[in-house]
Amino acid sequence: PPPPPPTFADFAGEWQVSSVLVGVDDPVSSGLGSNDAGTAWVMRLEGRDPINLNPALHGDSLILTSDKYPSILRDNVMVQVRVAVVRAEDGLTGKMVAVYDTPDGQELVTGTTTGVRAP
Repeated sequence: PPPPPPTFADFAGEWQVSSVLVGVDDPVSSGLGSNDAGTAWVMRLEGRDPINLNPALHGDSLILTSDKYPSILRDNVMVQVRVAVVRAEDGLTGKMVAVYDTPDGQELVTGTTTGVRAP
């Protein structure tokens, strides 16, 4: 039989994440952290307060959707990110979408995400 689907606890912990966005030269580094059960998550960006993430499970993926926050890549623009990751060996790998609230409407930027356990 196939293995059982993952639980929130299977993803729980502290992760160092690197995200590569289409059209952005340098990867964006962040930290992801959860409670022991994996049901409460935050994203940490250098020099910023933690950003709440709303978790969900879908198949083998953990889906994390952020609250809106001021972009670190675009001045005076709010952004919301959605990340879908799977466990891959000892890490995380997946896709992400950043939704920017620009003066001309919403703009979607896609990317990839990889993560390793934080020391």
